[in-house]
Amino acid sequence: MGRSARRLIIRRSLLIAFLLLSIWWWNCLPEPLFQRPYSTVTEAEDGSLLGARIASDEQWRFPPSDSIPRRFRECIVLFEDANFYYHPGFDPLAIIRAIKQNWEAGEIVSGGSTLSMQCIRLARGNPPRNYWEKFTEILRAMRLELSYSKAEILALYCSQAPFGGNVVGLEAAAWRYFGLAAHQLSWSECAALAVLPNAPGIIHPGRNREQFEEKRNRLLSKLLTEDLIDSISYRLSLLEELPAEPYPLPDLAHHLSQYQWKVKPETRLKSSLNADWQKRIQSLTDLHLKKWRGNQVHNAAAIVMDLKDGAIRAYVGNTSDRKADGSAYNMLQEPRSSGSILKPILYADAMARGLLSPQSLIPDIPTRFGDFTPKNFDLRYRGASPLNKALQLSLNVPAARVLRDIGVPVFLHRLQGYGLKNLNNDPGHYGLSLILGGAEVKAEQVAHMYRRWIWAMQEKKADTVYDVLGRAQYFGPIPNSDPAAIYCSLEIMEGLTRPPEWKQWNDRMAWKTGTSYGFRDAWAVGTDGRWLVICWTGNANYEGRPGVIGVETSAPLLFQIMDFLPRSEFFEPPYDWQHQKIICGESGFLAGEYCKEQDTINGSKSLLQKCSFCQPIMLNSQMLRIHQECETEDAIDSTWMILPPAMAWYAQRSELNYKAPPDWDPNCVASAEASLEFIYPEKFEVVKRTRDFEGSLGKIILEAGHRSGEAVIFWYADEQYLGSTQLRHRLEVALDEGTHELLIMDEKGNMARSRIKIVN
Repeated sequence: MGRSARRLIIRRSLLIAFLLLSIWWWNCLPEPLFQRPYSTVTEAEDGSLLGARIASDEQWRFPPSDSIPRRFRECIVLFEDANFYYHPGFDPLAIIRAIKQNWEAGEIVSGGSTLSMQCIRLARGNPPRNYWEKFTEILRAMRLELSYSKAEILALYCSQAPFGGNVVGLEAAAWRYFGLAAHQLSWSECAALAVLPNAPGIIHPGRNREQFEEKRNRLLSKLLTEDLIDSISYRLSLLEELPAEPYPLPDLAHHLSQYQWKVKPETRLKSSLNADWQKRIQSLTDLHLKKWRGNQVHNAAAIVMDLKDGAIRAYVGNTSDRKADGSAYNMLQEPRSSGSILKPILYADAMARGLLSPQSLIPDIPTRFGDFTPKNFDLRYRGASPLNKALQLSLNVPAARVLRDIGVPVFLHRLQGYGLKNLNNDPGHYGLSLILGGAEVKAEQVAHMYRRWIWAMQEKKADTVYDVLGRAQYFGPIPNSDPAAIYCSLEIMEGLTRPPEWKQWNDRMAWKTGTSYGFRDAWAVGTDGRWLVICWTGNANYEGRPGVIGVETSAPLLFQIMDFLPRSEFFEPPYDWQHQKIICGESGFLAGEYCKEQDTINGSKSLLQKCSFCQPIMLNSQMLRIHQECETEDAIDSTWMILPPAMAWYAQRSELNYKAPPDWDPNCVASAEASLEFIYPEKFEVVKRTRDFEGSLGKIILEAGHRSGEAVIFWYADEQYLGSTQLRHRLEVALDEGTHELLIMDEKGNMARSRIKIVN
């Protein structure tokens, strides 16, 4: 083979080697450069640290930050790589100097590495040091400089450099050693941290203190020489103490940090929380629970939302006492029985449909809907209750009857539209108990629901809001709503009786409480026009305790939080939507010709139902009722609000102070007027009989009402006499399977009929 051929082979071999080296060099950096697990970091709106969770490799390694504080940047560059901003990834002078030092020492005492080279070394897991490794580091560092800016390289290095023990990265080191954010560090503190990556083992309580101090002071002297600090700052910096035992990291939003760690691990969350508010409201929640711990109530939660933009300003998932039962549960994310907190939305919908006005009477009598028998919390019946009182007293029977009139599917669809997305069962699953706590809701979703409901009053369009983890939440268009009806509901909520210690608190607030069956959940929801607060109290394990009632257990916490928050202006009335209506002063429905008392209200534009209770009557000189066809010279025309018999019986015995119309003159009776009626079954009902523990079929309970409180009612089924009742007309009967015709009759021959079908 000739010389020219050998030269050609050599040139081609060199070309191939160069091409292979170029390909390797171009692809020598992994993407991403660092493939390390990160800590989960939670920050407040101002960037302060709320909490963090350690990385999966047990290192405190915060996700990389976008920038490095100026003081630390000056310190680390001056100490590690003075020519950092001028070299292409390696510093020839530093390498020559290192080779000379190693030759004189007879061992490797200096590597001459730049920050770029150290960044590569950290990314490669600190492989053994040798000249070949150093050569590849140089090549990789040059490639790094081609892909990243100097600021990005410095940020990568500062996020991955070791700072002693299991502390990695500047931000983790700043919090662990000084309890401060990196941008809050002094020159002395920055200098102390800047010398650690070069010798992370020197930070050890009880030893290496002199070596550590000497390194820090030497760097401070360089800073003075380079005119980066003045002489006063230098002397003061020398006097500062070195870090000793690592500080525990802040844990101001424990349950939010835990939630983030489970759902979005290894992320840095800049939340909307106000750090000062978070600390204060956590403290208020803890103090609140101390008062109830003697009653074995261990858990409470609170959330504060800004109605303006939906931002969550405080997020207290539970007590901060880690020894308390159930303290690990984030109760803001746990579905709990809603109690009565959905009632304001139900009544607003009823007013928007023209079914009711704020003063309209709603039946409050013993009621059954199939197997469902709602009862008021105080186990009383008022016969009839105005809507505003029904909401303020949180009566269950009127709410269930209104929901029946609106329809469970319709109301459930509206709740989902307002934001309760976890109500994902079909309407039959909830039934009428939906309004009485038969649905489980999450507190954060309740906050979004109330905000969208209020936005509907303010005629605002749907927007994209973010949950507490910063995830976009688009609930779709806000359901078509009547702003005037919503404002009426909020005004009614203002009238709730406040806890005794807060009755002198004069600020305006619309609020509502809720209590679940068995005293397991106590809710309080309130808004002053800007801030929306949701409070919950109970036990995470669903154990009910006596006294766990919304108004007693959660309302005081609600008022404490509202008192702490900045004052706000209450909502402006939606004047463009309000419509003046003349209503009957007694029934609350649209005034008719026989309504003696009339009021004017600003309500919904929807056409309100006309009063059907006020009717004309005639009285004789003895003030007894007479029929209009009776001939008498002293007849007096009058009007009276005549309630149906069952409503009338209970209304006469309640705070409604209802006065029944006068008795009929025995010589002139209108036989057509109903004096008694069935309460259950109102109409045709299908009832499934239950069996007791011995297997015997249970009895059916029938109920009726009579206008006269002293009347006796006689009961019949299929023309067979069953018995009689007086005062409280309730009868337990054993009926065979099949359809039965029911009849009730009083002493005067007044009758009412109904049917019932019994199935086994």
